[in-house]
Amino acid sequence: MEEYLYEGCFTLQWHITHRCNLRCAHCYQDDYSAFESRDTMTDVLDQFQALLREYRLRGHINVTGGEPLTHPDLFWLLREINDRHISSGVLTNGTLVGLREARLFRACGVDYVQISLDGLEKTHDAIRGEGSYARALRGINALKAQGLFTSVSFTAQRGNLRDLPGLARVCEKAGVDKLWFDRVVIPADEDPKGLSLDKKDFQKLIKTAARLNRSGKVFCGRALQFIPCRRKNIYRCSAGDSLLVLLADGSVMPCRRLPLIAGNAHDSTLLSIYRDSPVMISLRETGVPQECRGCRYSEDCRGGAKCAAYARFGRYDIPDPDCPLLRQSHRGNL
Repeated sequence: MEEYLYEGCFTLQWHITHRCNLRCAHCYQDDYSAFESRDTMTDVLDQFQALLREYRLRGHINVTGGEPLTHPDLFWLLREINDRHISSGVLTNGTLVGLREARLFRACGVDYVQISLDGLEKTHDAIRGEGSYARALRGINALKAQGLFTSVSFTAQRGNLRDLPGLARVCEKAGVDKLWFDRVVIPADEDPKGLSLDKKDFQKLIKTAARLNRSGKVFCGRALQFIPCRRKNIYRCSAGDSLLVLLADGSVMPCRRLPLIAGNAHDSTLLSIYRDSPVMISLRETGVPQECRGCRYSEDCRGGAKCAAYARFGRYDIPDPDCPLLRQSHRGNL
């Protein structure tokens, strides 16, 4: 479901397990053992509701992993979330989704399911493992058969850029409700395979996406992606503001791609971490970068993706380095 449909919601991206049945080339996960119990999940739900009450907000939870379908209590958790009148989504690689799982998602009141496809079959399987493409497509078909809102996430990296138009056609044929993409974000010293896009690659990607967007085949609105197509609903980075990420070991982060630990929900509470953590306070107080002032999009975009700037330069108070509107004189200072 498009991000702006949840405007006004506070989103918790909850990694209930670090276990996964795949080992993807671009994965951020380096530990596959952490695992939430029912007791800790109940405590987290109580904590999240306390945060929502404090700030009088509506809540949304995206349940993910690892691979969330490896957790035996996934459907119990989804029912608990629904019973507490909190909207939910599931972010999965799709390979474990069958008719039974799709029916259970619907019965648990899940608002949408997102499946990751990183290109056409050969490319996707090279990134995520042989046979994973076919299994993910079967998952999509099962979800659509149950009438569930189904989105596909495409993680753009060096080896799959050319596949986006073909993937858009596959998604259209399968009845996917939304195809969206984002860049892989990996610090240079942690990217020996050279998966990250350079600025030229990214500009080609957003131009391709803009053409597809005009035909209604791809959603184009996240950080900097609005530039070629001038969408009214411009995404801004919500890390530490209206978004928290909770890992299965209790670690709380402002964003999964912004590797800053703000606290641990097993030792503290989501409310106190959100309200009092220096990391969270700093992110909320970071204004529009000086280099962006004067740009027509500055108040909406507010500098682009903080994670991209942090990965490249170790700072999140500067503009997204891939922005094509950033003046050359300013780029030289980054």
